[in-house]
Amino acid sequence: MRPMKGKAPNRLRVLRAERDVAQEVLAHKVGIKPSRYWRIEHGLKDPTQQEVTKLARELRVPVDALGFTHIEAQAS
Repeated sequence: MRPMKGKAPNRLRVLRAERDVAQEVLAHKVGIKPSRYWRIEHGLKDPTQQEVTKLARELRVPVDALGFTHIEAQAS
């Protein structure tokens, strides 16, 4: 796994902390395993477009506010 460049993982962590939401709770609301969420938040995995959209919705911010520039291709 490669660490992501940029501020997206940190921004995600800050937004989640500002809303006082546990990683496990946010992961459940987004529909992913907590371990996957942890890897996204720590910059070890890129989220899919669907995950970014759901994260933005749950955190009540525009998708662009999350700052992800690398989006993982979704398996069809």
